[in-house]
Amino acid sequence: MQFNTSLKNRSTLALSAAFAFAAACVAMDATARADEGEAHKDIWVYADGGALRTGSWDHDTGKVTSLASRVFEAEFGEDPMFPFSIDEPGIGSNLIGATLTMNLLAGFGVWNGSGFDAASASLLASYGGQDAFSTTGGSFSFLVSEGLDLHADFTAFGAGGADPANGIYLAAFTFSSAGLATSETFWVVFNLGLDEEAHEAAAEWVESNLVPAPGALALLAVGAGLRRRRR
Repeated sequence: MQFNTSLKNRSTLALSAAFAFAAACVAMDATARADEGEAHKDIWVYADGGALRTGSWDHDTGKVTSLASRVFEAEFGEDPMFPFSIDEPGIGSNLIGATLTMNLLAGFGVWNGSGFDAASASLLASYGGQDAFSTTGGSFSFLVSEGLDLHADFTAFGAGGADPANGIYLAAFTFSSAGLATSETFWVVFNLGLDEEAHEAAAEWVESNLVPAPGALALLAVGAGLRRRRR
């Protein structure tokens, strides 16, 4: 009888330990996924007051996480086969039936540790056979359907066809659509081969220095800064 009780106790303890281990694994997985969600956000396009606006959403859950996001991040080379390309951030929208145009504005910046200089590299944004270049500015259009989760391709090119240098790059965009005012400028901060601390610092600089100003004024300020640095 004593042996049976001891065996039962050991079985109970083992089962409790197994449950505790499983719970810990679930908690760790949830924390990891939460951290990943905080580190990455996709673009949400919606209309408010007769104008297009950008927020952010989580395509895994389908939930809109912000209605006021204008800075997004992406990492070139997530697929080792394409070290200078990325199909993030993705794009979602509730404007079912509308045709949206994503406009890549002319200019491509590179992080210098305290701001952005004009980059010798350039950016190509492509979707559905449509190409837009940061050297001249351009756009691509798409129809918003139910459950849209669009992923365009973004590729960096070095000067003269060379591979682009490692660095953190900045591109500016807007969205436009018939019958609605064009969105304010939003930015994507692309990281190529640098650490995440530098990437976050660059994104925070954009949040602090570009977002508070209206899109057009922010672009003028960036252009003036680039001209000053080139001198």
